[in-house]
Amino acid sequence: MEFTEELHRFRARVGARRVPALIIPGSGQAQTAALLIGALEPQRVAFLLTPDSAQMPTQVAQLLGLWHEGWRPEELRWACHAEDHTRTLQIYRSLRTIIRAWEDLPHREIAVDVTGGTKPMSVGLAKAAYMLAIEALYIESDFTPPDSGGRRQLIPGSQRLAPPPDPYVVFGHLEAAEAARLFAAHDYAGAEGIFAVLARRLQHALAEESGLAAEDPTLAAEVELLAANYAASARLATAYAHWDSFDLPTAQEALRAYLLAAPPTGDRARLLQAQRDDLARLATVTSQAGGKGRDALATLADPDAVLPLLGALYANARRREAQGRYDTAALLCYRCLELCSQHRLAGWDVLTERPELRELLRRRPRLEEAYRNVEEQVGFEPRGLPRPGRNGRLSPIALFGGYMLLAALGDPLVEGFDIEQIRARAELRNKSILAHGYRLITHAEYAQFAALVEELLDRLFAVLGRERAAWTARSTFLPLE
Repeated sequence: MEFTEELHRFRARVGARRVPALIIPGSGQAQTAALLIGALEPQRVAFLLTPDSAQMPTQVAQLLGLWHEGWRPEELRWACHAEDHTRTLQIYRSLRTIIRAWEDLPHREIAVDVTGGTKPMSVGLAKAAYMLAIEALYIESDFTPPDSGGRRQLIPGSQRLAPPPDPYVVFGHLEAAEAARLFAAHDYAGAEGIFAVLARRLQHALAEESGLAAEDPTLAAEVELLAANYAASARLATAYAHWDSFDLPTAQEALRAYLLAAPPTGDRARLLQAQRDDLARLATVTSQAGGKGRDALATLADPDAVLPLLGALYANARRREAQGRYDTAALLCYRCLELCSQHRLAGWDVLTERPELRELLRRRPRLEEAYRNVEEQVGFEPRGLPRPGRNGRLSPIALFGGYMLLAALGDPLVEGFDIEQIRARAELRNKSILAHGYRLITHAEYAQFAALVEELLDRLFAVLGRERAAWTARSTFLPLE
């Protein structure tokens, strides 16, 4: 049978399947390589040659009708690696060179032929393909019955693609267990990466014609369910990873996609929908409260606007605490304390980033005296309320200054509360190398600071008449199902 007819039949079996880049081991099977190139139409090809297969690219070009006098493989974007690839280590080195040269291509767009070559070549290529998440291709053929000498002849035109099944079909649960461990440890980006690869590889295995579905329908059904679960887990991990870094619009879109693709039920559904709503609210709040001047007062004074943001900060601090990252957790707790005071002061028409106290003094004529009393109570030399600088403006009100002003106003958040604790515990946070110090704070130091935050949060929810448990639940990232 003429090669053109074999290629015609092979193309019919391959159908619309295409491979952007193909790696072919040097062997005596130029016909196999020509079938793959002719049917899959790769835009880039790399040959891993041996001393005995140096002429293989020329033979392939002749079979495909691409050869001409003085031709060069580079004309076809064929890269010929002439090192001796009978050694497995050299295969790995050349694969590294190829992957670097094709760094603009995702690994899923690269395939490697494991049909031909010596056993060390085939085994080395298969192992490398598995590690690099590159597809392995194999051409299967029919043969005649053995003759008297036990020899069998390939039946021309019977060649077909029969890629080796992806071992993830059976062993993917081992990788999934690691992804679940990362998720539980709040490494959502790491979990997302593994779950996404698992889902993609299993979906690819299911898409193979005459592959898993034909070989083992029961296993195929199980793999289909696993692929859907891994894809859903990847979406949830993506949402939480971006929420964890306060990339709120991306987190909101990922959570929306998760809820659409894998609708949960019961309490889990209600909590995830509440988190979706909180993300939408957070995106609005951060836009309205950031850099808006006194226009931000209404937003900061609104508990429904502030509580989702406070919840995001507090829950993030708890996750960093669970990871033993006490310095980062302390920074987030500090921001929680600050936001609590900003919210309460906004209710008194005071914006801490750009304070204006004249109207407040008009309404509370004895505020100056009350403020001096607070200064004395905390051990400061009484100087009274902040005064405008040379530009006629007050400096932004810092954390402890905000709580002193709330105490002078008799705000219920700090009524009967020793605000000196805030200054003393905040000093522990200030020792952090991420604040004003030069070392990491200890767990014991962080625990003291965190206890203060817990107490003030309890007081805030009591003042607002809100249930803290429900707020905590909405702010806490859910575990995997």
